Amino acid sequence: MINFILQIIAAYFVGYTCSICVQTPPRQIYRASIIAATGWLVYLICLDFLTLEVGGATYIASLAIAGMSQWFSRRYHQPVTVFFIPGFYTLVPGGGMYRTALYLIQSDYSRGLSELATTMFTALAIALAVFTADTVIDILRRQRELEKKIRNWRK
Repeated sequence: MINFILQIIAAYFVGYTCSICVQTPPRQIYRASIIAATGWLVYLICLDFLTLEVGGATYIASLAIAGMSQWFSRRYHQPVTVFFIPGFYTLVPGGGMYRTALYLIQSDYSRGLSELATTMFTALAIALAVFTADTVIDILRRQRELEKKIRNWRK
């Protein structure tokens, strides 16, 4: 349990330092860090308690990050990338790409290709979650606009 809490705190500080590195506006740094920590929390819950595979856990955590980033973006009138980049920093499979290159350089092709497949699946899960969240939000926005037009038309 203590490891779980330490990982959430570490994810918050990863989001915080990433926010500083990408020059997030100062008032948004802690919000972007909260998104990173929440995304990592969802990821850990999916892995440990729901016993999902890495790809599924990454997809669900990425959905949470993308949804929160979209909501924070609208709520605080900031570009969505202000929250996206620090939020996804904890989930991006940089270590997987490193291990892929390491195994391939060491001529361990079976492990290298296995690691590459896992890494690519993780990256695909992140991209698919961002696309899903953006599409759902766009559909909801259009539905709201259509309902507003219908209400105005009936008057």
